[in-house]
Amino acid sequence: MGLHDVIAGGHQGQCFALLARRFMIRESQAAVAVECLLPALATPFEAWVMSPGELIAFLQTLSRGGYEQALSHATIFNNPFERDRGQQLISQFRAAREIDGADLARAADASGLSYRVLLQMLPFVALLMIAALRNTLEQPARDILARRMGKAHGRTADPFADLAELVSAETKGDRGGLFAGMLMGLLGRRQTEAEAIV
Repeated sequence: MGLHDVIAGGHQGQCFALLARRFMIRESQAAVAVECLLPALATPFEAWVMSPGELIAFLQTLSRGGYEQALSHATIFNNPFERDRGQQLISQFRAAREIDGADLARAADASGLSYRVLLQMLPFVALLMIAALRNTLEQPARDILARRMGKAHGRTADPFADLAELVSAETKGDRGGLFAGMLMGLLGRRQTEAEAIV
């Protein structure tokens, strides 16, 4: 299941309807906008997490960030604090690589929305993307821990914190890119590398 599908299932299947209501657009436009904005965010996100230090920071963020609420709390789309958190994510992505203007142009063409609306949606799409990644990665993270450190570690209460420690240790042995490869597979990139470690 892709990230777009995970997001579509959020809020008991009402995620796009809630997002559409927030921006006074049609639900179908919200769905297309998210579908197009995810690839626009994927490239800078990829550049961000391919650095071992930033990958560790990302895993720690998944551990304590509460991002899963983005797919369940309907108030997220009207909450300035959540919008600011999404904007902080985008700033982190952009520090690694700028968002491609051509991707935004495709999103505007496909959705029929203006750049202004798409840019206002972007922080919320970033939050939804991280929430979908968190949900999708939890079991694979447990599986990696179980394989590398024993079955007891696969049952840990917080697999992301433990995986951050594992990546930190393995970075010293030049293996820090393994989990990043799995992330890229979830984003539709480097699938063979991802399959090699899942």
